[in-house]
Amino acid sequence: FFFIRHPEGNVIVDGGNPLEVARDARAYWGPVADEWDVRMSEQQHCAAQLGRLGIEPDSVRYLVQTHLHIDHTGALGHFPDATVLVHARELEAARGADPPVTSGYRPEDYANPEIPWKLVNGEHDLYGDGRVRLLETPGHSAGHMSVLLRLDGVGPVLLTADATDNRAQWERKAPLRALFSRDQAARSLERLRGVAHDTRALILFGHDPENWAEHRHAPAHYS
Repeated sequence: FFFIRHPEGNVIVDGGNPLEVARDARAYWGPVADEWDVRMSEQQHCAAQLGRLGIEPDSVRYLVQTHLHIDHTGALGHFPDATVLVHARELEAARGADPPVTSGYRPEDYANPEIPWKLVNGEHDLYGDGRVRLLETPGHSAGHMSVLLRLDGVGPVLLTADATDNRAQWERKAPLRALFSRDQAARSLERLRGVAHDTRALILFGHDPENWAEHRHAPAHYS
């Protein structure tokens, strides 16, 4: 997950795995947990990691959900004052998921009627200053979004989320993990490649340990 400081309020992008996964992944996810080698402690949950950095839950203004698959919903319910942004098509698809979990969704993760949703349609500039832009990149899921940041120091930073898992997919050397639409996923990849080319953005892929190891990790940061 990613934590972004902004003068008008802090932002979390996704939240990694839910806390319950650290306690018993199979009990929470069911048999689908057997498909992965799940290694997570409670101290690795997003709220615990931010707490060690002195970041209080009530300091988070927005939670951006690039999508609602089971490995991205860990922040929901842990930041009480945060408005949750998700694409309207994503929430609709997630609520109607059949079968649950094996489709990538666990409806219980976002069933709480008190979640303060803010539905996104089209592109969205979170603060209206170009610093946190939400880009439509459907294909991996129905309403998937990627995030384009503009930092004062390093400049543009592109968070592909699961629109592109890794560099091999980015370079068209491996198939995309298109759980919703292969055609849309392919168009989204080309769109992101264009954004990266035009902005010369630093790129962080969704599930790439090698790419992840190349970048700064908290408490180190980009500014």
